[in-house]
Amino acid sequence: MFGCARKICFSRIYNYLLRTLILIILGCVDINNGLSSSYVDKENILLNQNLIISQQLPVLSTSSMSTADSGINILQTRLRQSSMGSNHNDDESTNTSSGSSNPSSSISSSITGISSSNSQNKIYENTVDSHTEDNLNKETAYEDIYKSPMYFGTENSTVITTQIGATAHIPCTIHNIGDGVVSWIRRKDYHLLTVGLTTYSSDERFSATHLKHSEDWTLQIKFVQLRDAGIYECQVSTHPPTSIFLALNVVEARAEISGPPIRYLTPGSTLRLMCRVLQNTEASEFIFWYHDNRMINYDIDRGINVSTEADFQSSELTISRTRREHSGNYTCVASNAQPASVLVHIFKGDNPAAMYHGHVGSSNKSYQNQLLLQIMFICTVGYSTYVSHVQYFV
Repeated sequence: MFGCARKICFSRIYNYLLRTLILIILGCVDINNGLSSSYVDKENILLNQNLIISQQLPVLSTSSMSTADSGINILQTRLRQSSMGSNHNDDESTNTSSGSSNPSSSISSSITGISSSNSQNKIYENTVDSHTEDNLNKETAYEDIYKSPMYFGTENSTVITTQIGATAHIPCTIHNIGDGVVSWIRRKDYHLLTVGLTTYSSDERFSATHLKHSEDWTLQIKFVQLRDAGIYECQVSTHPPTSIFLALNVVEARAEISGPPIRYLTPGSTLRLMCRVLQNTEASEFIFWYHDNRMINYDIDRGINVSTEADFQSSELTISRTRREHSGNYTCVASNAQPASVLVHIFKGDNPAAMYHGHVGSSNKSYQNQLLLQIMFICTVGYSTYVSHVQYFV
C-alpha cells in the first residue's frame, strides 16, 4: 500500500519538474525571438534613415569629399546612439514597428538604399582616382621642369699622382646625372676608353668602376707605366655634352741612402746606413738590405742590426764594430721602388779621409793621363797623314 503511494508521488513530482523545464525553455526562445525582431526592425529604420540622408546629399567635388564623409559618419553615430537610448521601451517599439510597416518592404527598401550608396561610393572612388592621376602628372611635369641640373663634384684640372707599377684611380663625381652616360677619353690620341661600365680599349688595364646608387665614376688603370701620363676627359652625354679634364702624373719611386756613395772605415768603427723611399704613392711591403748578394736583415750573429719603420718608408742598418769581412757593396731594396747602393771599404790606416781624398786625386790624375795619351795619339796620326800627302804631291 505504501509502496504504490510512494511511486505515484514520485511520478507526479517528475512530471511537474519536466513541465516546468519545458516552459522555461519555451519562454527563453520567445524572448530571443522578440529581441532579434526588435533589433532587425531598428536596423531597418537606421538603413532607411541613411538612405534618406545619402539621397539628400549631392555629388561632392574632390575638395569637399572628406568633409562630407565625416558629416555622414557623425550622423550615423548620432542615429545609433538615439536608437540605443530607446532600448528601455523594447516592447512598445516592437509593437509600433510591426503595426506600422511591413518587414518585407522595409528589407527591400534597405537593399535599395545599400545599392544606391554603393553606386555613390563608386562615383566617389572614380573621382578620387582621376584627381590622383592628375596630381601625379602635374608632379612629374614639375619635376621635369624644376629638377636640379647636372654638375660635377670633382674639380676641373685635378692632378692625380701615381707611381710606376701601381694602380691609378682617376675620380669623376657627378651629381644629378639622370639618364646621362659617362665616357672616359684619353686626350693625347682622342682614344675612347670606356662608355658606362663597358671598356672599348684593347688595353685591358683600363676599366670604369661605379657602385649602384653612387655618384662616382672612376677610371682605373692597372700597372701604370710612364706612357700613361697625360690628360683624361670625363664626359657626360648631356645636350650638349659636358666634360671635365684631369691630369695623371706618373713618377718613379726610388730608394736613397744618405751620404756619399763610397765609405772608407777602419776596423772596429761603426757603420750606419740610412735608407729612405722617395716619390712612392703606395706604401712599400718590405725593405731588404743586401751585402753583395746576401740578404742581411736578420744577420744579428754577424753584428748587423736592421731597424725598419712600420710604414716601410725608411730603414737603418748599423754595424757597431766593423771588420774587414764587412767590406763590400750594400744595397737597399724596397718592394715597389728602384734600389740604392753604397760601396764600403774597411782597411787599416791612420787617416781614412786622406785615403779617400787620395783615391779621388789618383782617379783625377789617371783621367788626365789618359786624356793626354789620346791627344798625343791623335797628333801622331795626323802628322803621319800629313807627311804622306806631302810626299805624294812632291
